[in-house]
Amino acid sequence: MASGTTEERQALGLWTAGWLALFLLGGLLWLGDVSLQWPVLLVPALWALVVLRPRRSSAGS
Repeated sequence: MASGTTEERQALGLWTAGWLALFLLGGLLWLGDVSLQWPVLLVPALWALVVLRPRRSSAGS
């Protein structure tokens, strides 16, 4: 299991999703067609939603 507090893990997950979104958007603007390939931008959005979902606290940690 990942070490660190829940807030640290969430911050890292959101930071990663943000950079992924920037790189994907940059790639789309440079090489792609945003009007056709915009669904690829849903990947970092879903990533952020997974990071922010409520979690049950575990008794063991």
